[in-house]
Amino acid sequence: MSQAFQNILIVSHSNIGDILHNMAVLKPLKKMFPNASITILTSSIGKTILEGNSYITQTLTFGRFGQQKKLKERLKLIWQLRKKKFDLVINLKSGSYLPYFLAPTTIWGIQSQDLILESKRTIHAIDLYLNVLRSQGIPITPQDLDLKISYSLEDQQKINTLLKDEGYDFQKPIVVIAPFSAWHAKELSPSVLGELTKKLTTIHQMQVVVIGGKADQTKMETLKYYKDYFLDLVGKTTLKELAALYTQTRLAIGCDSGPFHLATNMGTPALGIFSATPHFRARPYFTPTQVVSCDVNLGCNPCIPGPNFMECKVWNRTTPCMEAIPFNQIYEKTKEILNFN
Repeated sequence: MSQAFQNILIVSHSNIGDILHNMAVLKPLKKMFPNASITILTSSIGKTILEGNSYITQTLTFGRFGQQKKLKERLKLIWQLRKKKFDLVINLKSGSYLPYFLAPTTIWGIQSQDLILESKRTIHAIDLYLNVLRSQGIPITPQDLDLKISYSLEDQQKINTLLKDEGYDFQKPIVVIAPFSAWHAKELSPSVLGELTKKLTTIHQMQVVVIGGKADQTKMETLKYYKDYFLDLVGKTTLKELAALYTQTRLAIGCDSGPFHLATNMGTPALGIFSATPHFRARPYFTPTQVVSCDVNLGCNPCIPGPNFMECKVWNRTTPCMEAIPFNQIYEKTKEILNFN
């Protein structure tokens, strides 16, 4: 590459899962331009995730639903960014026109061939973002990827205290289950989730921990008949504490959600369960066979990305595509990964 950029801005996403996938570009970019200042524009939760990342010089935040929803505040942000005189803007948000208002020397973005429906359904999100660099001649090997988020000793101590307070037997290996999502169509059914916790606890002597955000706490009522088979940390951990938990986890099981993707970023063995979204896009990147997905053609699945969003019109319970995944398929795959007979 002929041009050595010195002042780089990355326009990142705002939600947890996409931010965790966006992180794939950081180490390769810093390796190619070791003297460059790298600024990333993201949400407040993105700033928390990226805190302590050694490849980033500065993190700036943008909240399109907060104060910066107002046009005046957006124009103020654009003016602040323009003053920084970035010579390269990397746009990881295909629908964002912000880079064009910043007058950088160069703009890199998502490749057009990666934006067609077939590509969106078959290309992993990490490769979608890495292709932005590959298209510019930047070589990338598996060793060039560093997806882990940093956490403190205090985070580690806090998660251990939480486990102890919940009654964790520190002699037992941990299985973390992340069953919830902001979109209910991705979620495991309570019966499948409950039976899985029961078998792992009673037959295999594992310590099951269920995690999620504060908004998921009301969903725990659906698991009341299985409460003796897991520790409930839903809404009780920060992302940093969850990262610390994953470092001592034997297996993470989850749907297509930010807390699940954090497990794969941390290098924790993971089993992804997919239905409404295609597993090719967000399955565990380094272990792509560790996935269970809906293999039944219901005529509408996957409904994102595509034209069939919620064609089933099932809004208040487990969706048909998730129900179509047999419990035994999930259980047998879990045992396979854990090396149980």
